[in-house]
Amino acid sequence: MLWSRWTAGSDSETVNDVFVAVTMFRARRRRDMPGILWSGHLLQRRWAELPGSIGVWTWLDLRHACTGSVSVWRDEADMRAFVRWKPHVEIVRRHRQAGKMTSSSWTSPQLARRAIRFSAEGLLTTWIAQG
Repeated sequence: MLWSRWTAGSDSETVNDVFVAVTMFRARRRRDMPGILWSGHLLQRRWAELPGSIGVWTWLDLRHACTGSVSVWRDEADMRAFVRWKPHVEIVRRHRQAGKMTSSSWTSPQLARRAIRFSAEGLLTTWIAQG
């Protein structure tokens, strides 16, 4: 699994009671991966524009044709606003038929980036192994 660097968001100073969202998109065909990856990259480049965004990692597992993110938000409402954000909606519509999305979320009492990523990696490893 390859990981991006942490990309700080608009509320990167927030440290307590954060909302964590983990996503995995498994492509049906490897040939769709370049477009999916490019779309994710474009979203990550705009991360600092998103109200309530604290930070994000994106990740990639080419062997299993999977990619996704671990995003940290001020609260669940901010994450849901991102899900409705026009650029995100357009990307989801464009790639919806190309694979399957899996997600999970939780609240963390603090912004403990190492612990959040460790938990997310365990979850992702399980999802990938389940096929």
